[in-house]
Amino acid sequence: MVRFKRRYLVVEVVPESGYIRMNTLHKAVLETVKRMHGDFGVGAVIPGFGVKYINPETSLAFISTGRGPHRLVASALPFITEVGGRPATVRSLHRAASMRHGFIFLKKYNEEKLKQLEEQLPPREREQLQKEKRKTLGAR
Repeated sequence: MVRFKRRYLVVEVVPESGYIRMNTLHKAVLETVKRMHGDFGVGAVIPGFGVKYINPETSLAFISTGRGPHRLVASALPFITEVGGRPATVRSLHRAASMRHGFIFLKKYNEEKLKQLEEQLPPREREQLQKEKRKTLGAR
């Protein structure tokens, strides 16, 4: 027997207000796949499809799907305009073969974002943040 190969899409869901739940994102993706690819698309995507992880703080989520139909899901993501009845934007950030590689990408992505935010701070606040980072990293 052959194993079911999966792909994990790392996406950023930016709602205009509030936060996103896993089931509302799940429904929004399936509705958009149906709108874009019809019954064939939904039938191909449903086996193995699911929202595995969502972080309401960073608005990042993992979408799991089978290898092959992941292309249908990825092509439908930019056309999602609302999630759970609220306007939202979905950006695809990365496609991974395992959740582990997805989390490795997320770690690098968050470090880059933190670095960009740190560069925008005034010098005093930047020094204070660096002190806190050193203190935190030294505690390990």
